[in-house]
Amino acid sequence: MTAIDILYLVDRLETVLNAGQRVPFTNKIMVDERECLDIVDQMRIVVPEEIKQARRVSQDRDRITGQAQEEAERIIARAHEHADRLLDEQGLLERAREREREIIEEAEAQAREVRDGADQYALQILEALNRQLSGILNEVQGGIEALRPRVADGYGGAPDERQPLEGR
Repeated sequence: MTAIDILYLVDRLETVLNAGQRVPFTNKIMVDERECLDIVDQMRIVVPEEIKQARRVSQDRDRITGQAQEEAERIIARAHEHADRLLDEQGLLERAREREREIIEEAEAQAREVRDGADQYALQILEALNRQLSGILNEVQGGIEALRPRVADGYGGAPDERQPLEGR
């Protein structure tokens, strides 16, 4: 199945609702129940895909953070090796310790920057996805609230075909 954008499905549902026939002297509209339910079923399939995307973003952030930590550890190990060489070669213990501290501080600062950047990126993506899913949820709930009175009033098909939406 090709990826279907949830907003496309919401637009289709809105089109079906707008194309419905008005019932005279009421604020009710008759719509094709099967078509509306098909669109809702497709939405149930698409929304989990968008949640999977959010999980992938979170996993990417974790991976980037892990790589930053590994890089920091490599830099620290190199700093130790460099300090040992300085000590062995020149016997300048104090200079070696000072340089080691500088390298460690630089490595920790770089690791913090990478982690902060990864966290900021993940936060932006998750906030955008949250806004998008909140809007979609509001539209779906609005559609359900619009259809519920019609189904309760008996405009959901032939009498033997009417069933509550929850049972489908």
